[in-house]
Amino acid sequence: MKMFVAAFLMIVMLIFCASSHAEKPKKGFLHGPYLTLEMGAIQMDYDTDQVSGEKIGRDFEPAFGFLFGWNLNDNFSPEIQGKYATNFKSGRRLHVASANVYAKYTFIIDPLVDFKTLRILPFLKAGMAFRVAVLPGNRNATKNTITQMGWGPSPGGGIAFLWKKYFLFGIDLQGDLLIMNDIRQTVNGVPGTLVYQGGFHPAMSAMAILGVHY
Repeated sequence: MKMFVAAFLMIVMLIFCASSHAEKPKKGFLHGPYLTLEMGAIQMDYDTDQVSGEKIGRDFEPAFGFLFGWNLNDNFSPEIQGKYATNFKSGRRLHVASANVYAKYTFIIDPLVDFKTLRILPFLKAGMAFRVAVLPGNRNATKNTITQMGWGPSPGGGIAFLWKKYFLFGIDLQGDLLIMNDIRQTVNGVPGTLVYQGGFHPAMSAMAILGVHY
């Protein structure tokens, strides 16, 4: 959490420091769609069985996904993103899938784009996050798997590198501010027993991106 906040603040500082020396660059070089694959980690630290105290997975799970966006102009682009993570422990598996929609603003700063083959593109974005987690049920309950859902706002930022016009790579940092539902089961004959705690669960993620820009 602290590392995510520190990295995010560093990106914001880079944007504002560089903007103070910005000149008007050539227009139109960033128009068009882009598609990337992503690999990294997402936060999943609310998967503790409240009855048994058993921790199902890790605080941060390895994840992969995709991101598709379309630069309507050099600065603004809508994006959709999907991510997936899983963990297998003691014969029990969890699945986490998330979908995000964003409005992204890319800062076109002359000192960072005035290279022959490379453009450095810091960005900020904001949108909504939706998450579905399929978790193991309590060992003394009748259902083996249960589903927890959540949604909330999602700010983010990062740095992209565009090489030779088409090759896109970089890092994408996000913070999904999720509101998750409580999960209750009948455990040892007692209905309505709280198994997984809902409420406010911030879920940070850091993803490396690799793809193409058309």
